[in-house]
Formats: sequence, C-alpha cells, structure tokens
Amino acid sequence: MEDKKTVFKFFTIFQYQQEEEFLSSMHAKGWKLAQITFPGFYHFNRCQPQNVTYRLDYTQKGIQNKTDYIQMFSDCGWGYLFDFAGYSYFYKESTNSQEQEEIFCDDESRLDMMKRVFKGRIIPLIILFVCVILPQLFTYIFGYGLSGRFQDLFSITFMILAILYLIIFSAMSYQFYQYQKQISPISSGIKLKYLGIIILILLIIINIGIFFYLTKRSVYSISERADGFTLTAEQLNKPVIMEYRLKKGDCISVSHQHDGGELSIRIEEEHEYPVFYGNSYNGFGDFTVEIQEDGDYRIECSGRGAKGAIRFDIE
Repeated sequence: MEDKKTVFKFFTIFQYQQEEEFLSSMHAKGWKLAQITFPGFYHFNRCQPQNVTYRLDYTQKGIQNKTDYIQMFSDCGWGYLFDFAGYSYFYKESTNSQEQEEIFCDDESRLDMMKRVFKGRIIPLIILFVCVILPQLFTYIFGYGLSGRFQDLFSITFMILAILYLIIFSAMSYQFYQYQKQISPISSGIKLKYLGIIILILLIIINIGIFFYLTKRSVYSISERADGFTLTAEQLNKPVIMEYRLKKGDCISVSHQHDGGELSIRIEEEHEYPVFYGNSYNGFGDFTVEIQEDGDYRIECSGRGAKGAIRFDIE
C-alpha cells in the first residue's frame, strides 16, 4: 500500500476556500498534506482518516514576524504547516464533521485578506507588464538590429505574453468583484469601477492587435523591366524576392531612395554565400555587384517599416 500520494490541482487566488475544502476532504480520506510544489502539485502522506479543518491566511506581517504570527494561531488551537506562494497553511482537528472552524472573526477580515492577496499578486504583475513586457513588445515590433525571422518570433512572443497578462488581469478583477459581492454589498460606483477596468483592459488588447497588424502589413509595388525591376514601398515588412539567370561578368546596379525604416538587400546564388548583403544600419549607398560565376541568383529586399524606391538594373 502506498504511503504517499501526489495530486495536481490548480486554484486561483480567489479560490482559497475551494482549496481548503479539498485539503479537508483529502484528510478525511486518510491523506494529510505534507508539501505543495509549483505549479500545483499537492503531496500527501497516509494518515488515519480524521475530520480536520484546513485554513489559509495571506499577510506580509506573518512573514516579517513569523514566530509571533505562528504563536498567535497556536494559542487558538491551529497547527502551522508551511508557507507556499505567499499563503500560510494551518490545520485544526474538528470534533465532528459539521463543525466549521474559522480563523477569521468576520467577513470583513476575509475581504481584507483578499485585498492583501490582490495587491501582493497583481501589482507585481502590473509592474512587470508595464516595465518589461510592453517595452520589449514595441522594441521587437519596430526592430533593432535582429534578423527579420528573430524579430518576428520575438514580436509574436511578446504580443502573446502581453495579451495573456491582460487576460489574467481581467479574470482576476472579475473574480475579485465576484468575491467582494459575495462578502459584502456592492455599490453602483464599485460596479462601474470594475466594469471600467475590464473594458479598459479589453480595449488595450484590441489596440495591441490593431497596432501589431498595422505595423506588420506591407504596402508596395513592383515594376518589372527586361533589364531588372523597381520596388516602390509605402511600408515594407516582408521579404520580396526576384530570381534571375545570370552569367559571369553580368553586373547588378542598385540605386535607391531610402525614406525611413529598416531596409536590407541580399544578393545570392542558390545554396551559396551571398555575393552582397547590406542594410540601412550600415548606411550603404548606390552600388554595383559583378557576377563571378554563372548561376541562378536571388535578389531579396526585406524591410521593417521600410519606405522608398529601389531600382535594380542588370547589365
């Protein structure tokens, strides 16, 4: 017979009562809580089935004055287990299955704890979002020196993170509203406050999506000629590739008017190293490339918000 058991459960910060009920039910089945590990693995040791009440508390004062904090609960008959994710876990034997032991004297105390949880969990996430996620998102959208594929990968990654964070903020705000409504009456002013927060978050998500779309779209035209082509771009955010069969001694002359954004030009034979590569960071001007070997060559123009006209003449 196994003496240990691990169960995976996920509870949000406002589902602490469901977590308490889960732990109490496990103890009634003969499994005492021993440890919790991230992201939600509950480790139990086999014990005698008992009616035991589990309670959670969240307070910074408990962390700062641990000895006095634990003693205060011990004086009231509560046994201390451990801390996890900011919560302190306590347990107390019940004399019968109907008895409901409480560590909070009233509903206002419960609401105060939830406010502490909300501030302790959400405010750091907001700071991380504003100081790290959003700046990195804008950095990779506009591009600063990385290759196009890496910039696109990081742009999408940070956009997903930004939207995920905003969804978390929305869900937490709604859950906190529901919890506050359950504990105490909600005034119309508070309802409007929470509604306004959720609408603001949704608008931010929508605007990030629109902004991402507008900065990633490409508006350009290509004019082909017998001896080359001209690329004219209002906004270039994708590779444009033209292929030619060239002979040794042929020359590709490039002239361009760069009006902004990042522009890259690559000329290469298939499966070979480029015969030319440059971008607007290097400040290349008009140039000519002489072909050294017969072969199939690719002329690739790529950009990140690039504007202007590029003319390629093959002689």
